[in-house]
Amino acid sequence: MSMKSVLKARILLSACSGLLLVASVHTVAATRPNHLLPQYQQSVPAARAALHGPLPSVQTAPVSSPEEPRTSITGTPVSQSRKAMLKHAVETAPGVKKSLQERFLSAPLAATAATAATAATAATAATAATPETYAPTRPPGGIDPATAVPLLWQNATIGQIGAMADGSVQQSDKNQPNGVAGLDAAGRFTAPVAGDVTAATAGSALSGALKRPLSARFAEQPSVGDFGITLDGTSDDSTALQAAKVAVPAGSMVRIPAGVLHLATPLQSETPTLWQINGATLTDGAPITSLGTDVIESTLEGGKYFARGESRADMPPVLRKDLDVTHTGGTTGFVMNLEKGNCTIPAEGAALNDYVWCHSTVLNSSAFGAGQHVAQASLAQRPADALADGKGSRSQIWAGYDEARDETGQASSVAGSMVGREVDVYANGDDPVGWRIGLQLQIAGTSADGTPGKVGKGIAIGNNDATSTYGTLIDAAGRFDTAGIDLSRSTPVNNAPVLNIGANRNLAFSDDHKPHFQFDSAAYTLRYWYDTANLLAIGMQGDVTTSISNAGSGVAWTLNGQAQLGLNLSDLNAPEALRLAAGQTLSWEPTAVVHSSFANGKLTEQVAAGVARTLDTSGNETLPGSLQNSQTIVSLIQPTAPAYVAKGTAAIGLDTTGLTTPEALRVADGQAISWEHTASVQTRYASGQLQDSQNGTPLRTLDASGNETVTGSTRNSGMTTSLNNSAASAITLTGSAGIGVNLTGLSTSNALRLGDGQSVAWEPTAVMTTGYTATGLTDAKGSTPLRQLDSNGNETLAGTITPNAGVHLPTLSRASIKAQPNPAPGVMVFDAEDDAPAIYTSAGWMLVGLSAMP
Repeated sequence: MSMKSVLKARILLSACSGLLLVASVHTVAATRPNHLLPQYQQSVPAARAALHGPLPSVQTAPVSSPEEPRTSITGTPVSQSRKAMLKHAVETAPGVKKSLQERFLSAPLAATAATAATAATAATAATAATPETYAPTRPPGGIDPATAVPLLWQNATIGQIGAMADGSVQQSDKNQPNGVAGLDAAGRFTAPVAGDVTAATAGSALSGALKRPLSARFAEQPSVGDFGITLDGTSDDSTALQAAKVAVPAGSMVRIPAGVLHLATPLQSETPTLWQINGATLTDGAPITSLGTDVIESTLEGGKYFARGESRADMPPVLRKDLDVTHTGGTTGFVMNLEKGNCTIPAEGAALNDYVWCHSTVLNSSAFGAGQHVAQASLAQRPADALADGKGSRSQIWAGYDEARDETGQASSVAGSMVGREVDVYANGDDPVGWRIGLQLQIAGTSADGTPGKVGKGIAIGNNDATSTYGTLIDAAGRFDTAGIDLSRSTPVNNAPVLNIGANRNLAFSDDHKPHFQFDSAAYTLRYWYDTANLLAIGMQGDVTTSISNAGSGVAWTLNGQAQLGLNLSDLNAPEALRLAAGQTLSWEPTAVVHSSFANGKLTEQVAAGVARTLDTSGNETLPGSLQNSQTIVSLIQPTAPAYVAKGTAAIGLDTTGLTTPEALRVADGQAISWEHTASVQTRYASGQLQDSQNGTPLRTLDASGNETVTGSTRNSGMTTSLNNSAASAITLTGSAGIGVNLTGLSTSNALRLGDGQSVAWEPTAVMTTGYTATGLTDAKGSTPLRQLDSNGNETLAGTITPNAGVHLPTLSRASIKAQPNPAPGVMVFDAEDDAPAIYTSAGWMLVGLSAMP
């Protein structure tokens, strides 16, 4: 019998005496007892007492009419009011108050006093005759025939029948409103459950799991389907997505099931949401890659995608992975990964014509500003406190590691090509500032104020075995216009070499490797080879040995160009400055007409084919001309006598104008030329200086570098010159020089001082000038000021500013702009957050309105 709603039931009780008791009952819902509970497994009296208390006795009273019940419970007369009857039953039978009031207090009994007495007698007899083990009976109204129950008790009491009815279900209740769900033979629902079941509880099969309301489980994984999304590709899904985004807390995950998404308007909320898209696409079949600034986690065609279509300032990454390694011990050599990807391309199947990139990072940037945009970055860092535990040096750390392996054991022509890592830089146009760098390796200290740092090797290239070789260690095959290897800006320390190739190894200069240098470590000699011929050798003592293999036109040593000396052997500490073999000649001019030679025991000097002078090994000299045909040599043995004395009157004391020689007069180091008869005024060359003196006091000195020192002149120290010719220039420089006026050696703050009103002219006609007047520093063209700078730093331009790349305002954040101290009205900057210029006015910072160019 259903206890969930008010109903009218008929209870039919059959006994061996033929006694019939019919009661009409109006009831309210009550909890159904579970007959498997322990209290139902007790003896009948104990079970009855545990559930309902003592059974009440039934008395009768004369009945005046069918509408006036006279039955009482526990001897108390029943009121004419049904409400009083209900209250009385509840108070006197608390253990069964709902079942009794539902079944016996809503209608008068249709039985006589004799019938009631007979029923009481039967109840008493049933109580005495009931066995101690409880067994349910078939309830009134019948049950499913498939349910096997014992035979109806012979002496069941009303209380026992009510207790059994509480746990029974009528056939008419199955699958009915406010009834019960029917079960099939396997104990399953025969019809689906309809209506709101979110208040129902459910639990996991896992051990220790607790049951929770279904609404709580549904709220953990919200879906746009909860907000009425269609995903049919035609209806606007914007409203459903916007509602879901507003409903969930910030940072929540919202699911989008498979379908076709159509958004008529973009999402508006700034609250971050993670959208988990399971197979949904756009109307054209393309994957969904943008839902405003939100992150998308999408599964499509078996692939996993993460995306963010738009960004705002200072957003977190789309995907971040963290791994804190806190354990100790473990297997030696085990590799623990934060992220690991395996990409296998087997040999089975058709050949692959497409590209397979196991990891790909693409950065497209058209942004401007002071930031750096990096396609991929790695940082391996040993923190400053890494050694604080005192356990010694740390493990190796690697910022990046790449390995390419060919385990076929075959040549590359058989197995195929392989590249360890390729770095490509593509760009058109010149690179005047050197900003395009193929591969940059920056080595420096971790902080400028720390101790000097050192990296042992800038780039280390090696083998892990003793047999493998490189074809070419570094191959630069492209064109370059500055240097193949440039070490000019590096700083060697401790006389370190800029290039070290090791002893007995070759430094080649052509593709065929024939011309090359080699250092012979056994002889400690630097050798230049052509193929297998050692053409030049420089020994450890500076000796040079040259081998000539071209007897026809080869020259052992050829000097071209201009020099002070063709061959300088003056510093050689050797008796032989030059050695010639017998029969060889020493030519004195290009045609070799004039030469000296030694042959047949004679030193011979010749001009063309004529013999000019011969000296044999006995010291005999033979001259075909005069004894003084070339020069006059005077030998002196008296140190107080002059070598040459000219007295009397003559037009010229000493005439050397007819000499065709660059030296008209030679004076030895330390000797002097006197300019008057007392020899007090002299010019001499000594200790690398040419000196004019008077009475032994140097008046003017000129050193070998051309520096002149003057004593007694008004320009010897302060370089103060007094001019009385207004048409003359103070200093006039003409000719060619590396620098017109060099003031870099002055240790003074003012390198050059100009008077007020004076100017610096920039070209010969003095049209373009720079000068300082009362109005400030002025650049002018003639008398027209072009640019002026006053003492307050204000600059006035006659024309316009025309930078090559356009005017670029300082780019600042909103907070930096507002923090500017005391900006002057009219100051303009670029607001990076609003992507617009901002100008400071008397009313504060104002954004400049922008519109798109047509």
